[in-house]
Amino acid sequence: MGVEEHKKEAPRTFKFGVITVSDKGARGEREDKAGPLIVEELSKLGENVYYKIVPDDKLEILVALFEAVNKGADVVVTTGGTGITSTDVTIEAIRPLFDKELSFGEIFRLKSYEEIGSAAILTRATAGIIRGRNRIIVVFALPGSVNAVKTGLEIIKSEAFHVLKHARE
Repeated sequence: MGVEEHKKEAPRTFKFGVITVSDKGARGEREDKAGPLIVEELSKLGENVYYKIVPDDKLEILVALFEAVNKGADVVVTTGGTGITSTDVTIEAIRPLFDKELSFGEIFRLKSYEEIGSAAILTRATAGIIRGRNRIIVVFALPGSVNAVKTGLEIIKSEAFHVLKHARE
């Protein structure tokens, strides 16, 4: 069975949550432009059940992730905290939960390289599958810039249904 046949068997909608990771955003010192963009774009494909801005703190990120799951999210997209500064801890917070890590980061960096050149090495964007007893969640971790979110959303919108189908098998 080819890719197109697999995609035809994929779910047609999903529930999603969005978490913006930003110290300044959480303190109200910076407007979150990336999170609302994700909500707007993914609302064309599914139902938004959760949105929150949290500081760059592992526990706050995990609490928000679990809240999104408890609200029914099948897909959670984070934005921010994927760089290499000492406060960028999104990846460290979520990666240990992954049962399967996806090749999303490699594809994201390839597309980013085409747009911004070798600076693409500074992102650690990733995605993975988290399996619970009765639920399977897909998590995508994007950088915080609007341009990076647009790049990531191209991939997510193209593949989220396909990923959900296989993750549920």
